[in-house]
Amino acid sequence: MNDNQYPQGNLNQWQQPQPPQGYPQQQWQQSQQTPPQGQWQQSQQMPPQGQWQQSQQMPPQGQWQQPQQMPPQGQWQQPQPPKKSNTGLIVGIVIGVIVVLIILPALIILPALNKYMKKAEESKNQMNQHTEVVTQYDDDSDSNSHNDSGKDSKDSKQSVIDYDYFVSKDWIGLNDTALIEVDENGTFTWFRDRDNQDGDYYSGTFKFYTGDEAVNYITTESEVKDNVTEEDIKENEAPEYGATRENFVCFVITNEKEVFHGEENTYEPADQVTTTLYGYFVNDKDGEKLTLIKYGNPYEFNLVPEEK
Repeated sequence: MNDNQYPQGNLNQWQQPQPPQGYPQQQWQQSQQTPPQGQWQQSQQMPPQGQWQQSQQMPPQGQWQQPQQMPPQGQWQQPQPPKKSNTGLIVGIVIGVIVVLIILPALIILPALNKYMKKAEESKNQMNQHTEVVTQYDDDSDSNSHNDSGKDSKDSKQSVIDYDYFVSKDWIGLNDTALIEVDENGTFTWFRDRDNQDGDYYSGTFKFYTGDEAVNYITTESEVKDNVTEEDIKENEAPEYGATRENFVCFVITNEKEVFHGEENTYEPADQVTTTLYGYFVNDKDGEKLTLIKYGNPYEFNLVPEEK
């Protein structure tokens, strides 16, 4: 054996490897050092058995296979928008049909029906109010008339009125200061204050109907013919006070001239207004009187006759 194959000198040099020629001695020694025992042991320790087994377990078959599944070709290529529901459209159509078939006709019909019923109620109330006034009694006066057996009381009379009787009198307001003068030629003057005939008044022409003629006129010709019926008139008759069909009257006036606060106005035929006052000629506690109303006006005209 050739001795040149073995290192010469110190045995430590034989056992320790030498750095390559030109390599720094210090770096070579650091790279050849063995790590401390604690670090070496930790690096060589096996993980706890539970962790090792968990790390080595295969995932469940469903979890393993699920990520590998490819989506269907249509979904992969183009996402599909969510389907729209038609429920809202159907509900809207149903509501529209209900509005058109039920609500709109009701909105049209109800106001007209309400207006008709209101007129009928007003007419009935006015006629009832008229009857209440016509049929009022003064108990004291009535009692005195029965106790006075030696005299004929005019409260016990039932007068029948006609045109001639009407134009033969002036008519005085019982519950106001009015004075109505009527002439045979069919003209009238209605003074606001009978004590001041130079004050306010209006005048014009009139017609006076009684009995059947009055009923026929107001129900077929007057401006209130659609509001007053024969049934209304009949319901308000009170024969015990003279409020009979025979004594039903219509006093129809047409204003041609008016003086108001000293200012005089004359109306042309196209501007003249005709008003029908209707009621009964009765005989009650006030004696003979005309009790008249105007349709749509709650005021009652109570007129008593006076010699001219």
